[in-house]
Amino acid sequence: MTGGDSRSLFVVQRAFRRVRRGYDPEEVDRHLQLVSEWFASGRGGRTAREAEQQLLARERAAVEAEEAARKELEGERVEAEATLEGARLRAKGDIEAAGREAARIVTDARAEAQKILDGARVERDRVLADLLADAEAHAAARREELDNELRGYEDRRRREADRLVEAARRERFGPDAYSP
Repeated sequence: MTGGDSRSLFVVQRAFRRVRRGYDPEEVDRHLQLVSEWFASGRGGRTAREAEQQLLARERAAVEAEEAARKELEGERVEAEATLEGARLRAKGDIEAAGREAARIVTDARAEAQKILDGARVERDRVLADLLADAEAHAAARREELDNELRGYEDRRRREADRLVEAARRERFGPDAYSP
């Protein structure tokens, strides 16, 4: 076996005395000190230190990159919030402008509807007046017609009554008794 193998055997196959609560702490500390010295003095120790330094450098770079990313993210968050707030303000202004425009349109529509309604009322009154005049003319014509029929009927009834009176006289007094 080589020297490196004997050391790894020393690290792996080390037994400690048992004490009341686990291993003897002083003995474990001494062994860990020996292992540490062994690693530090050998080529593996240098490699481990270099690896540890590279790891620390990478950890620092990762922390710095994380911090830079956090700052960039915070800046982007602030920018996004400002953009959102600007959009909200623009939307609020657009909504208010749309509300004013809608109110103007409603007012104009109401005014136009009132004009149409007023025109319809005037037209209704004119049509009603025309209908009333037509109805009155028709009623007058019908009344004249009915009055004429009534006069004709009265004339027929009078003639019939006269004929009946004449017939009754003739029957009572004879055919030559009274002639008009």
